[in-house]
Amino acid sequence: MTHALNRRHFIAASTTMAFAAGHAQTAQAATTDDHVYTVTRTDEEWRERLDPISHYVLRQRGTEAPRTGPYWMSNDVGTYCCKGCDLTLYDSLHKVDLDRGWTFFRHARTDTILTDIDFGQENADDPFAQMQAMMEAHCRRCGSHLGHIVALPEMPGRPLHCINGFALRFETSKA
Repeated sequence: MTHALNRRHFIAASTTMAFAAGHAQTAQAATTDDHVYTVTRTDEEWRERLDPISHYVLRQRGTEAPRTGPYWMSNDVGTYCCKGCDLTLYDSLHKVDLDRGWTFFRHARTDTILTDIDFGQENADDPFAQMQAMMEAHCRRCGSHLGHIVALPEMPGRPLHCINGFALRFETSKA
């Protein structure tokens, strides 16, 4: 869990910068509170469909360790789909190559990502948990946790989607 905790602190700080910069509206956002997902499965069905690390990331809102996901250094041309339901989420054209250990995108395809506030499980009872809140990215079709919306010094004024590689499936472009 050390990697998840370190990433949570990194993401919390960078998300705070994004909101402070006034650019939070660039993220494709909608609350998941009242959304009805078109793909639903029992936990047993999810476990049959996903490998253990993908289940941890997608269904338990986990975070892969840095530099362990399959796409963080990939430059292949194609699309990235939700590993939970196969919805096409991101195009390689919008991928940003950063040596941070996770997969980054400038933005998602239209109407594919829902966001919610992630207060962090480590601090659920902490009265200051909101100070560490970050924007969490979910798949619109199945509700799977994908990653977070962050701001980084390397890309000033532009929030990025920091996505777990184990939450994605890549499809090579047929052109």
